Amino acid sequence: MSVRTATQLSLQFRLGSEPASTPEVVHAHGESVMRELLELERHNPDFTDSTVSTDALARTVTVEILVLDEGDPPRVLRRALDLVRTAIHAAGGATPNWPVDDQPSRVNMATAQDLVTAT
Repeated sequence: MSVRTATQLSLQFRLGSEPASTPEVVHAHGESVMRELLELERHNPDFTDSTVSTDALARTVTVEILVLDEGDPPRVLRRALDLVRTAIHAAGGATPNWPVDDQPSRVNMATAQDLVTAT
């Protein structure tokens, strides 16, 4: 067994006028981002447990991920933002002013924990 550090993040983003034209489009975009995050999880062992939720009325997308093996909060946030941006692009979204305008409107970061995993 090995011990791994884990930090859970919840990042909320407000969508611009595109792709947030209708509730169906907002939800479909969230589903596409989720699929891309799951694909990234398959190839990147430093994060897991991705979830994506959407609020069409508020035009927000909330992404939650568990970043592993990094306890420094600024580095955890940077890694999470890099992963989310990659998934957004792979899902056909754009982040033209990143990191200025597309920073999360809300960030929650749970205290780092020690996870024990079977080896």
